[in-house]
Amino acid sequence: MSRKDKFGNSRAARQQERMAEPSGTGTDSIGGATLPPRRKIHPSSISKVTKWYYNLLFLLFVCLVGGLFWYGLKFSD
Repeated sequence: MSRKDKFGNSRAARQQERMAEPSGTGTDSIGGATLPPRRKIHPSSISKVTKWYYNLLFLLFVCLVGGLFWYGLKFSD
């Protein structure tokens, strides 16, 4: 057996095996019904975290500008 036959592209071989299987016999089926994608069951909260992060940065920037104006008005003649 050649090395290519023994250790060939395993990803391509698995894809061909999956394509050969009927759609109802996969590992994600229970009683003939397929399960929904994981992304729909467990949605990511990265967009919420990103929104909070940018809002916090904006608030800190506004506080910095306000503080600098206050400092400039208080200590200037």
